[in-house]
Order: sequence, then C-alpha cells, then structure tokens
Amino acid sequence: MKTIQSGIIIAILLLSLTVKAQYVLKEADTQFELFNYNRAIELYQKAYHKKKTLPAAQRLADAYRLTGNYPEAEKWYGIASALPKSPAENTLYYAKALQSNSKYEEAKTNYQKYISLKPEVSAAQQQVWLASCDSAQHWIKNPVSVTLVNEKELNSAGSDWGAVAYQQGIVFTSDRNFSGDTKKQKSKPFLKFDSPTKLPDPASYGWTGNQYLRLYEKAGKNDSLKAFALNAATNYHIGAASFTADGLTAYFTLTRIPKKITRQKGEPGTINLEIYSSSKDAAGSWGKPVPFKYNKVNEWSVGDPSISADGNQLYFVSTMPGGKGGTDIYSVTKNADGSWADAINVNAVNTDGNERNPFIAADGNFYFSSDGLIGMGGLDIYKAKQTRLDKPVNLGYPINSPQDDFAFYKGLKGTVFMASNRPGGAGNDDIYSFTDALVTTMNPKDSSTLHKDIFSDTIVLNKPIRIENIFYDFDKSNIRPDAARELDKLVSAMKTNETIGVELSSYTDSRGRDAYNQWLSQKRANSAVQYIISRGIDKSRITGHGYGETQLLNRCTNGVKCSEAMHQLNRRTEFKVISQ
Repeated sequence: MKTIQSGIIIAILLLSLTVKAQYVLKEADTQFELFNYNRAIELYQKAYHKKKTLPAAQRLADAYRLTGNYPEAEKWYGIASALPKSPAENTLYYAKALQSNSKYEEAKTNYQKYISLKPEVSAAQQQVWLASCDSAQHWIKNPVSVTLVNEKELNSAGSDWGAVAYQQGIVFTSDRNFSGDTKKQKSKPFLKFDSPTKLPDPASYGWTGNQYLRLYEKAGKNDSLKAFALNAATNYHIGAASFTADGLTAYFTLTRIPKKITRQKGEPGTINLEIYSSSKDAAGSWGKPVPFKYNKVNEWSVGDPSISADGNQLYFVSTMPGGKGGTDIYSVTKNADGSWADAINVNAVNTDGNERNPFIAADGNFYFSSDGLIGMGGLDIYKAKQTRLDKPVNLGYPINSPQDDFAFYKGLKGTVFMASNRPGGAGNDDIYSFTDALVTTMNPKDSSTLHKDIFSDTIVLNKPIRIENIFYDFDKSNIRPDAARELDKLVSAMKTNETIGVELSSYTDSRGRDAYNQWLSQKRANSAVQYIISRGIDKSRITGHGYGETQLLNRCTNGVKCSEAMHQLNRRTEFKVISQ
C-alpha cells in the first residue's frame, strides 16, 4: 500500500512539475513573440531547468543569438541540435555561433552537416559558408597594418556605435543609462504590443533590458558627454545620425508610436523603424523632424541613413518588398524641387543576408556591412569603389572579427570610426577608431589559400587583385575560357611581384574510381601549371598537386545524389601563395 501511495505522490509531483514547466514555457513564448528577449531568456532557463525539452532549448538559443550573446548561443544550439527531432536550422545556427566564437573548423563541420540535411542549399551559398571559415583563418594569420583603439571615453556598459564627426566633435548612438538611475528597470515589450492601449515603457527596452537608443555628443576633447540637442519628439529609439557637410541638416532613425497600428485581430502590432531629417534654423536650433518619403511604419523598416556631403544623395537600408534578403541597401537622389526621386535597390552589394550601414567616403569609396558575403562571422565591413560596386573587398582582420563589425565612418582627416561587439570591450557594442593607412603587404613565409570570391589584399604590393578558384567540366582536364581568365590574373600578379611562388591544388568530384580521380586531379594540376609557364612564369615558381576526391566541399560523396552544380563545386583548383 505504501508503495502505491509513494507511486501516486511521485506521479502527482511529476505532473505538477510538467504543468509548471508548460506554464513557464508558454509565458516565455509570449515574451519571445513580443521581442522581449531579455525576459524570455529568464523564463526559458526556468522552463528548461524544470523539464529539458527541445522547444525550451531552441528558443533559449534563439534569444541569445538575437541579443548577440554568441557564447551562450553556441552552448544552447549545441544542446538543441543534439536533441531528438531537432530541426536542421538548429545545426545551421550552431555553425554560425561557432564561427562567431572563432571555432572555424567546428563551424565548417556543422555547415557541412547542415548541407547534408538540406541538399537544396545552392552551391553559391555553400561556398560562402565554407570559404568564410577558411578565409577568416587566412585573414587572422595575415592581418592588415592597422591598430584599433577602443574609444573608452565614448563607450559604456551598454551598446555604443554609429560615431560620426560633427563640427569639432563626435555624435554617436548609445543605450546607456545616462540619467544616473542605477535601478534595474522592469523589462517591457517594444515593437510589438498586447493591445492598442498598452504601450511600451519608455524607460526600458524589452529586447535588451537596457534603455532606448539615444544620440549623444562630445563637442570637444575636453568637453563632457551630453545628450545631442535634437528635437526628435519620441520617447523611444533615436539613432544612426548622418550630417550634411555644412552640419545644418541631420538624417536619423527613430521609432515612434503611430496614430494607427495595423494588425490582425488578437495579434500584437509591429512598429517599424523610420528615417527623419531635421535642419537648423537661423538661431542654431534643430527644427521639427521631417518624415522620409519612404517611411511606411506599418509595412516595413527604413534606417541607417547616410547622406552625401552636398545633401543630394541618400543611402539607407530597408526591409521593403523587392529586396534580396533581410535588409537591403537603397539609394535615392534629390530632385531639383527638393523632393526625393525613386528609391533604387543597390543590387550590386545586396545579398540574401543583411546589409547595414552604407557610407560614401570623400575619396569615393563605398563602405557597408554584410553577413551575406564571405567574411569572418556576423557582420563584416566591406569596401567597394562607386564605379565597381559589384567588387566589394573585405577589410580583413583586425578591422573585422568573428563577431559583428559595422557602422564604418571615415572623416576628412583620415580617422575611421567603427563599432564591434568583439570580446574585450566595455559593453555590448563598442566604438573603435584607427587611422586609415591600410598597407597591402605579404609575408612570404606565410601560406594562404585563396578561395572563390575572396578578394586578396595580400598578394601584390599596393595592387589588390581578385583570384577565383578555377573549375572543370566533368571528366576533363582542359583549361576552360573562364579558368584561363583567372589564371591570367595569377600570371599578372606573379609578374608584378617576383618574390612569390604559387602552389596549385586540384580536386575532383566523387564520381569514378578513386585511383582514376587521383590521376585526373594530377592531370588538371599539371594542365594549370603548364598554362602559367606558357605565359612566361619560371617553372621553379609554380607547383601542382592532385588530391583526387579527398577534400570534397559538400556532402556529395560516393552514392549520394547531387546536382551537377554541387558536383562542379568539388571539381576545382585552389591557389596557395608560398615562399620560393
């Protein structure tokens, strides 16, 4: 009888724990859907502690990812991806978290695992993921000659970014607790609302638990930090400012509560970002903010404005329909009557991922951040000439890091400001600076593999070039016209700089016998070597090795059904810079 009673008591306790766990999980889901990740993390932790479930682990990982806590995101995606019936996306996000934590080989393994689970992933996307892991290690071994300085006078325990020159000082964006109130604010949702009458608390942002973003100014080296005197007429986010050269007009991003919130009945409403501008009056005061032509607060976000020096061209990012990915970069010019013309998607730089923080420097170079190109992890900063926007160059390490690097700004005196959430900073995002004196050098003792779509700043002194892997037709070793163009670039680089040698490594796909593939890959390597020698390069400076099907870039091993495009990804020759 006692055994039966004990069994009943245990069953009741287990049922009670299950019910409590379900209640906590439901409340956590509610907070997550309201973008209130700070509170959701606390609740998911409790729910998982009560009952170790996939939904709790997965959502906890998602919340950490969305708040930029990559170590915790890695931990929880690792847990979630190992649980039964875990969706493939957890493996993808696990790979991304590993990449953001500098664990590139582990990241590459998990990208390959995801690709095996999702064979429909394009060959181009596969190449971005896998080459990013390789190129990041290359950049770390071959850093550019800059010294990043943490701007400690500007940074706080919160998020600080978007520093730009204004008059003799600096204006930047921060969510710091500037009032001096050290009490922890009660976390409330923002961007989504439970009802038309329940508005977000203007004292605390539910996504992070910090205060809302504001603009701050440090007018001079010896001046104290103060709130920037912009009449933005909102209790919520104000940030990402850009000024015309005369300092009389500012463009900035803000969030406000519109008079009408469009939403489905019973569903929370979502408020998007908007761009506004403000001009100084004769007395030097900022006027009433003017809404940007392409604001549609109930339909899409616009933000990250960057105005040209003369005020006649504006770059911005948006989630408006018709884009390639999450946020795309757009450009718009001002008409003679002062109105804005049609917005143009800057297709040349946009990807399936997110593009942020466009900036046109005085020297004509176009800078932006992206997580959709080959990079070190998270957002990386890229540079392109306005005349060749389709040829963006990754700025390399240490400008970029495995974490998010963004908000690039270059002043007239050559000082660059940027932001990063890399380890070692004062808070979530820190402002860094450096002097723009990038020197393209190469250490001949180092070896570095140059993958398709990687822009090499480290081969030829003062002359960055782009080298792509070359590919072959099935069962062929002849040099195709597209391969010849790439080999000609390599020849040109070697003629310009006679201190380098090159090793070619050729690979096949998995089709055919192993011994035959080894022979074919060596024949392909020899074919590329002979082509380069025929163009006037001494044979002592070039070697070629075949590796057969031993280093596939995807899941297309023997017996696995794959598209021709996926097989072609494996039929390649890679270039490695070596010492003579």
